[in-house]
Amino acid sequence: MTDRGAAALTAKAHVATYSDAEAYAYDAIKLATGAAALGFSGAIGKTFRAKISRVSLDRLSIGVGKASASVTVTSGVPNAHVFMFATEPAAERRISGWTVGRHHIFHPRPGDQAFATSPSNAPWPYSIITAPFDLLDEQGPRVTGLDPQAPLNDDRLYLAPSAAMARLVSLMNDVTRIAEKTPWIAATPQPAKALAGAITDALLACLTQGRAERDRAALRRHRQIVAKLEQVMRERPADMLCMADICAEVGVARRTLNLACLEFLGQGATQYARARRLEHVRNTLLISDPATTQVTRVATDFGFWELGRFAHAYRVRFGERPSDTLRRNGARTAEISKLSPFHALAA
Repeated sequence: MTDRGAAALTAKAHVATYSDAEAYAYDAIKLATGAAALGFSGAIGKTFRAKISRVSLDRLSIGVGKASASVTVTSGVPNAHVFMFATEPAAERRISGWTVGRHHIFHPRPGDQAFATSPSNAPWPYSIITAPFDLLDEQGPRVTGLDPQAPLNDDRLYLAPSAAMARLVSLMNDVTRIAEKTPWIAATPQPAKALAGAITDALLACLTQGRAERDRAALRRHRQIVAKLEQVMRERPADMLCMADICAEVGVARRTLNLACLEFLGQGATQYARARRLEHVRNTLLISDPATTQVTRVATDFGFWELGRFAHAYRVRFGERPSDTLRRNGARTAEISKLSPFHALAA
């Protein structure tokens, strides 16, 4: 599969490869958990390569991913248990304010946003296992420490024993091989159920034999601040052009906002807000008519007053000039217009 190769999301086994970091960021969570990534930040460059293997086994959904560079992702987490961990020796990853190392398993709070970034900008080979609440209900008290009818209501980080973690990672390698070479196994009930059971047992061994750390009050507060910032930048980007307005809308002092962003996003509030405004410029160019749209006007609408620096930042961020983005949309629009009305509607 190629970029945006998510047409086969309903397949039991699926492999997608990417040269576009945007497509990868979108599908990294989508392929594994069914929740779309809300956004990402960081320079893309022109040599990005990534792959995601996704397999559905019985009631488990598993995604194994690897990229040539780090991609910072803000994602929606579905109402299910989600477990994230590294599958190869790699630099530590920051997820929702937690430092996730080689032998860690991170469980984000269900129904909330997760923010993942790599402080070193190094790639993070990973796996994500998603299981519905009721599948782990009988293990609820041991896994979450809570009543099984009250799913985990905060983030939790597990430090797993080396042997148990190695077993889980080995099973993730099996999942990758199935997705790439024998996808029919995922659609065959007996082996699919047996492998799902083995993965569940290995995961529970990591969780129950490991040491768990629960969310801290300060971390919980910072998560709420970053979530509010994300909402404001998503819903009212044209109004959030200076930090004074952003801080007033989020309801915190600039220092607090900056600390929360550094903890969760790996960058300061100013840098994050600027990156989000760049994304809004790009999204606008991608849906605009090149015959009637001026890049300069779109850029200034989102608060970029120094157009030379804007053009440079845009090219570093997205790997192309803003005018290239606009022309690409124009070429696609012209191509669609040549199709029959039925095909144009489908496109």
